[in-house]
Amino acid sequence: MSDLPRVCVVGYGVAGKLHHRLLEAAGLRVCAVDPALTGVPAGVHRHRPVDFSPTVRDMTGPVHLWSLCTPTQVHVDVLAEVLERDPLARVIMEKPACRAQDVPRLLELLERYPGARVVVMNQYRHAHALRLLDDLRRRHLPDQPVTAVRVAFSKDRRADMEAGRFVDRDHGVFGYEWPHMLAVASRLLPSEAYRAYVESPVEDVRGVVHEDYFVTAARERAVVADGVELDLYSSVVGDPPGDTGVPDWARPFGHSVGGRRRLAQLQVGPALFTAEMDPVALPDGSRLPANTHRLTAQLPGGVQETLVNDSPMDNALRTAVARLLGDVPLPPVDLRPVHRISALANHFGHARAAAAATAGQLSGGAV
Repeated sequence: MSDLPRVCVVGYGVAGKLHHRLLEAAGLRVCAVDPALTGVPAGVHRHRPVDFSPTVRDMTGPVHLWSLCTPTQVHVDVLAEVLERDPLARVIMEKPACRAQDVPRLLELLERYPGARVVVMNQYRHAHALRLLDDLRRRHLPDQPVTAVRVAFSKDRRADMEAGRFVDRDHGVFGYEWPHMLAVASRLLPSEAYRAYVESPVEDVRGVVHEDYFVTAARERAVVADGVELDLYSSVVGDPPGDTGVPDWARPFGHSVGGRRRLAQLQVGPALFTAEMDPVALPDGSRLPANTHRLTAQLPGGVQETLVNDSPMDNALRTAVARLLGDVPLPPVDLRPVHRISALANHFGHARAAAAATAGQLSGGAV
């Protein structure tokens, strides 16, 4: 057992606990760092003992991999601590990699420690269900072009935010599910079309501004290469009314546990191909089993449904571990999603200033 690679999870919230469980299931020894940890946290179930330490500097023994699951605003600080301890560290960073204002420091760290290997997690880049959705489209309508790509990822985070659990005041709604939606778009759009979109100026975005939580719901629409329409929607407060509310195309698909709705859709001529990602709601209010996704093809000749069992997070973590422990050169850290969500948030900079000046008076106005 002592010969197994040892991974340290830094930040032991919801994401950290999930990383712990999946990394242990992949055969790694797990230790954890979190200043709030005292002893073994309640509810942790495992077959092997896990070491807990308050800081990176307090962690003893060898660490072969690091998994950074802290809030975004301290990602670069923690990465600096890890690289100071081990200039050759192998590091998994949860998305988004950092805030836009932290990019220069992140790049400086990566340049200062050229022997380090860093991978930024984004589980939906590894979702087999999205590949199967595109396969479904190609099988039924191989000669028809995609005319629209639509993505809606929402989660009702009001209780969490009121309890003080990770409130992203730098990006608002764009810091939660939006990086996932960009990953989905990158899977469904041709690579050049995605590149052109993610590097283009923000033009058509509407959002709901809250005096404390910044932008709580938003919808962006764009026309990318070859006239393909891109429609992105997310909310962390349920479905707000008005023109920032849930798009008509997403309404037929209900909320699942935690107010979640995770949809990806392709419009191809007269047909619609939709992926409902876990957790998938059922009409009686229950949900499909965990890691079960539903693909629906609405064709001129009828409707076809397919269920897919797949864990994008497990796929992404196992891929990251294999890449980090290998010796094949890694591509540079892709910071385009960071710049995109920052540009979207900056679009509401005037609303942020107005909300700060008139706190309590702009609790939900669309701009």
